[in-house]
This record gives sequence, C-alpha cells and structure tokens, in this order.
Amino acid sequence: MELIEKTNEARDDQKSSRSRAAGASFRQPRPIRRRGAVLGARRIEVFLYVLPAALLFCLFILLPILSNIAASLVSERGRFGLGNYVMAAADPVFWVAVENSLLWVVLTLVLQIAVGFFLAVLIELHLPRGKGLFRSLLFLPMVITPSVIAIVFTTIYAPEYGLLYGVFAWLGLANSFPALLGTPSTASIAIIFVNVWQWSGFFVLMYCVGIAAIDREYLDAAAIDGARGWSRIRHIIWPLCRGTTLSLIVLGTIQALQQFPLIDLMTQGGPANASQTLATYIFQTGFTENEMHYASAIAVVLFLLALILVALEYQLSGGGIALTSKAGHAAR
Repeated sequence: MELIEKTNEARDDQKSSRSRAAGASFRQPRPIRRRGAVLGARRIEVFLYVLPAALLFCLFILLPILSNIAASLVSERGRFGLGNYVMAAADPVFWVAVENSLLWVVLTLVLQIAVGFFLAVLIELHLPRGKGLFRSLLFLPMVITPSVIAIVFTTIYAPEYGLLYGVFAWLGLANSFPALLGTPSTASIAIIFVNVWQWSGFFVLMYCVGIAAIDREYLDAAAIDGARGWSRIRHIIWPLCRGTTLSLIVLGTIQALQQFPLIDLMTQGGPANASQTLATYIFQTGFTENEMHYASAIAVVLFLLALILVALEYQLSGGGIALTSKAGHAAR
C-alpha cells in the first residue's frame, strides 16, 4: 500500500510540473533593457546636469567674448575689417601698455613668489607658535579696499610730507628724494610694489599649505643625510612645492594683466602714459575717448596675451609634476 501511495504521489508531482512548464511557456517574455538604451539615458542625465552651467557660461562668458571680437572688427566709421588692429600696431601708447603689462607680470610674479615662499618657510619650519596669527596678519591686506590702499600709499609716496620722504629727510637725503609717482621711470615700479604688498599674503598661504602637505619622512631623511638649512630648502622643499608654484604663476599672471584699480587711482596711467597698461588703456580709449571699437580690439589683444601666457605655463606644469615626483623618489 505504501508503494502504491508513493507511486501516485510521484505521478501527481510530474503532472503538476508539466502543467507549470506549460503555463510558463504561455507567459510573455520580460522585456530586455538594451545597453544602448542605458547609455542613452545616462547621457541625457549628464546633459541635464551640465546644461545650467553651460547656459550660464555661454550667456556671461562666451557671448561677451564673441560680441567683443565682433565689435573689434568694426571701425568707428562702421567699416568691417582689421582697421582697429592696424591702428593699434601704429599706436605708440599701445606698445607702452603692452610693455608695462609684461613688466607687471614678470616683477609681480618674481617678487610675490620670492616673498611668499620665504615667509612660508619661516612660518612653517621656524615658528613654533603663533602660525595662525601671522597667517591672518599677512592675509589682511587682501581684504582692504583698493581705494583705501591707493590713498594710503599715495600719501606715503608724497614728496615733502610723505612717510617715505620723512625717512629720506631723517637720513639727510631729502634733496635726492624722487617723486615716485610723478617720474616716468619709477611710477610703474612704485605701483607694482603696492600690488606685491597687497597680494603676497595669498602666496604665503598657498606655500604654507604646500609645505604642510610635504611628508615629514622626506625632511627626516634629508636631515639624516646631512641636508640642513639652504640645502634642504633648495633640494627638498622647493622641488616638492613646484606644483604650488606653477598654480601661483597662472593665477598671478591673470591678476597682473587685469590690474586696474591701483593704477587708475594712483596715477591714471601717467605721467605721460608711463604707467599705462592694457587694462587701463582699454578704459581710457573706451570710456574717456569714447572709442569703443578700438577699445574692443585692445581687449582682444589682452585676452590673447593672457591666453598665450597661461597656455605656456600650463605646458610647463607637466614638467613640474614630473619634477615633483622625481624629487619625492629622490628624497626616499
């Protein structure tokens, strides 16, 4: 009896399995989501995320650049062509502005990098306490309004009553004190010094971050090998901060080329256009002389100059990163 019951149960199981298989054969297959559809959905999602930023970029950056280029190709008489660029090539003030702009880039970068790196080394490696206080004090000039800075340093540079004149008088050199802002050979240098004073704190902070990020094993290994003082700075710290230096070069170049408030407030591009830069010359030709198309051409030249300089510095950044990695392996 038990054998018969088991046989009947086996038959019932076979029938039920067959019925389930038959039912499953009549079910509709599930739709298979293709890989291309998934990639297309992801692309649409990425496009929607990027779309707001792209619209803002086109509206506030790309469109003004293109409209400025178009305006530079139209002369004041309405003629289309390169007349504004030909006029710039024959304009002696334009070449003075180009020369002063390049002078600004070179001097500000050299001085700010030297001062910033030197002070950062002192703060990070030779100052046991009060690092935050000194960083804050060095950062303070950056938050001061350029108009206030211009008034203060114009008073300091003033002959007969300025602070610097008082120092010369105390040394018995009052008769040899030059009018720094009124002499063509010293006007640009005097304003560049003010710019260096204002922005060196930013370079100090960036170098402090770069030095703090250096692995202490490198410095300890250098100390064991006998590298101290200038040798450690030259062969270990400076190469490992090269990435920071190249970033500061790019940022400093852009800041130097677009510097306008200090020059306009302290000398207005004078005396005799001696401190004129491309930024101030654009303002003078466009808003003072009402030659907007010629000012647009000068702005295009300034844009191309900044683009070329930054592109060259970007090409150097590859070597800088390689040099930093080599220096790290050498320190190990």
